Amino acid sequence: MKWNVLQNRWHQLPETIIRRGQVGRLRNYLRRVVLPFSAHYRRLFEQLGLSADSFGSLEDLQRVPFTTKFDLMNTPEQPQRVRDFIVTPDPPALARRPSIILRALLHGRQAVKDGFEAEFRPIFMTFTTGRSAEPTPVLYTQRDVGHLATAGRRMVEVLGARPEDRLLNILPFAPHLAFWLTHYAGIAGNLLTLSSGGGKVMGTEGNLRHIRKFKPDVIIGIPTFIYHLLHQAAEQGMHCENLKALVLAGEKVSAGLRQKLRDLGRELGARDLAVLATYGFTEAKLAWAECPFPHDQPSPGYHLYPDLGILEVV
Repeated sequence: MKWNVLQNRWHQLPETIIRRGQVGRLRNYLRRVVLPFSAHYRRLFEQLGLSADSFGSLEDLQRVPFTTKFDLMNTPEQPQRVRDFIVTPDPPALARRPSIILRALLHGRQAVKDGFEAEFRPIFMTFTTGRSAEPTPVLYTQRDVGHLATAGRRMVEVLGARPEDRLLNILPFAPHLAFWLTHYAGIAGNLLTLSSGGGKVMGTEGNLRHIRKFKPDVIIGIPTFIYHLLHQAAEQGMHCENLKALVLAGEKVSAGLRQKLRDLGRELGARDLAVLATYGFTEAKLAWAECPFPHDQPSPGYHLYPDLGILEVV
């Protein structure tokens, strides 16, 4: 299967075709990038006796043990352990590949160099949060940032936002996935976006002032802070008739909290307010949004992108 078919028509393809395309891309990526240039996975695959050709179907991924946050954490014995997960290419080895030689002949050496830079050179960094002893850096190449923007644009499309809509990002300003995916979602989704930095940067009154003046159609933020903000807005008698959606990130969302947010929306004049959760984790460099659903029905789940990753419920 051609890659652009899976990339551009994934929402129209049957599951069998999608899975076939995914496993083909997986084998190619393992053979071309991971096993030659990732110290951790090269060592792991050698220990398990696996190669790229060991994966004839997605079910064969069960042969690879889980990678946990403990694997990513530096230790006194291995103070730079996380570097084993960074894809570090070998330029002479790349230069000997027939496909690279052909590309250089057709497009020139500079084009080949630019391609290597886009695929392999880190240009951006976020950090994990949570229970690790210390935050773990996650590096992005230009290609990774492109995927981040693609995922952000698709989230905008899933939410049904239009170019004339306004997005207020009240996530905390920090080097974490949720804030930066929202930033790129606004750009790639062609939405007028205002990022306030959340409560620590602007405070409650500063964010309420943004709601009054910016008049957002969509607000994205931490669920508990959104609830606090809308509760204060209701107490002050504010009106937000044009508010169409609340997008929740960074915390688990209960059915009770969803209903409280809808009730606050009605009090503010937002009669048919969608309250949608997102799910993401830093190591994936991606996040996914729930498909919109009627208020009297349960969530149908998250809208996935099979061309950008393989997800499995364990």
